[in-house]
Amino acid sequence: MRLAISALFSATLLGLTGPAWAQVPPATPSTRAPAVLDDEEPRQPIDADISQINGVPVPVGSHNEYHYSFKRWNVSTNPLGWVLGTYGVSVGYGMHQNFAIRGDLNYFRSLETDAEGFELGVALPIYLRRTYQGPFLEPGIIIRDFSYQPGDSADGQRTYGPQVLIGWHWTWDSGLNVALAAGAGRNFAADAPPADGCCSEPKVFANGYLRFGYAF
Repeated sequence: MRLAISALFSATLLGLTGPAWAQVPPATPSTRAPAVLDDEEPRQPIDADISQINGVPVPVGSHNEYHYSFKRWNVSTNPLGWVLGTYGVSVGYGMHQNFAIRGDLNYFRSLETDAEGFELGVALPIYLRRTYQGPFLEPGIIIRDFSYQPGDSADGQRTYGPQVLIGWHWTWDSGLNVALAAGAGRNFAADAPPADGCCSEPKVFANGYLRFGYAF
């Protein structure tokens, strides 16, 4: 009987204390090794004198290339033509992000001969990128009248008909811009018999322009 009571007491004491490994407290997060992070180099602020958009450098004067908006009006001319005897002005209006309407009037006065004349054109430039920026296709109508002898309407050259030009337009933030185009047209005046019985005008003519302008 005494032996049984002693065995029961020993079993109860062992159950209360438990095994030795159960007494070790679990590891806490504070005992874990901190994660190793790569040191990041501090970013230097961009100089205020550097052209940029949201911290990304862009060429000076090219911010407008990242905008959908554009200046509506554009007035241009060819300053080289004023030196060579061609005096003209072109006015364009942007109706849409990709379309504009343009009219130009030019007066020709040769510096070496008595030849003179005028040219009137109306066109609808179609810009593949954005109005006044990038490549464009320009269908239009042109009227041209030249006289090689002042006062003699028979001695001259007349041209009227449709034309199509292909060109490129560069515009900067200031509004200053350059347009270069070249193409060909159809001369309807060549279908009529020559007035002096000499020779007929060419049915297809080449045309183009180089203009420097200001958009606003």
